[in-house]
Amino acid sequence: MSAKYLIPKIAMYLIGAGLLFTLIGYTLSGFSTDRYLNYDQNHWYNVIHIER
Repeated sequence: MSAKYLIPKIAMYLIGAGLLFTLIGYTLSGFSTDRYLNYDQNHWYNVIHIER
């Protein structure tokens, strides 16, 4: 592997990993954009509500 292509390859892996994490987060929200727009007591990262 040439060092010339190492940086672009690493960059593409990082972009792919970011897209995968984004897709996983959107899936956990139930494919609902409203879950991200609800600002009452839940933060934007708290899209999963577990009853105690």
